[in-house]
Amino acid sequence: MASRWPKERRRTGVSHTIHKILASLPDEQERFEAVNNPPPNPRGGPARWTHDSAKRIVGWKVDTPESVQEKVDAIHDLAADDQVAARVATDFLRRPAVASKAMADDTARHAVNEAQFDQFRQQVQYGQEEAAPQLDQLRRMEHTTQFMDLVAACTQFTVTAGRIVPNLRGEPYDDAERETVLRGLARVRASADWIENAVTRGEVDLDEQLQKLLKGSGE
Repeated sequence: MASRWPKERRRTGVSHTIHKILASLPDEQERFEAVNNPPPNPRGGPARWTHDSAKRIVGWKVDTPESVQEKVDAIHDLAADDQVAARVATDFLRRPAVASKAMADDTARHAVNEAQFDQFRQQVQYGQEEAAPQLDQLRRMEHTTQFMDLVAACTQFTVTAGRIVPNLRGEPYDDAERETVLRGLARVRASADWIENAVTRGEVDLDEQLQKLLKGSGE
C-alpha cells in the first residue's frame, strides 16, 4: 500500500479501504488521477467515493449491485450450483414475460427443446411395441422443432439483411472488404443450397468442396 501511495499522493478524506482498492490499478498515473476524481453521487450531493464505486473502477464485483449486468453477475454467482440454477430458472420461467424473452433467444429455446426431447426419450425407453405411439409423438416434436429452427434461421438472416442493406448506400468499400463480404455471401449461398437439398431431396451429406466452402477454405 505504501509503495502504491506515496504520502503526497494520498487524498485526505478518502478512506484507507478506498486507497487499498484503487491500489490495484496498475497504471500509476491512472491511479493518482482516479483518487482525485470521485464518481458522481447517484443520490445527489457532492461526489464521493464508496467501496462499490471504487470496485467498479478496478473491475471488482460490488457488494450492492445496481446495473443490470451487476445484478446478472450476482445471480450467476449465487446460482453457480446446478441445483440452485435449475430452481431459479424454473421460478423465473413461470413469469410469462420472462419466458417470452427467454424463448426469443435461439440458444435458450434450442436448449429447452433438447431438454424436453431428452426427458421424453427417457420416458419411452421400454418395449418398442408399447412405446410406438410415444416414439411417433417424439418424431413429430423433433420435426416441428427442426422446421421452426429452419424458418427462424431464414427469417433472422432476411430481417438482418433488411436492416443493414438500406444503410449501405454510398458506403465506400476497399478491395479487401469487398472480398471478405463476397466470401461470406458464397458461404451463405452454399448453406442455402444445402438446406434446399435437405428439404426437397432429403440430402444432408456435404461433399468435399462444400465442406471447404462452409469452413471458409474453399474458392
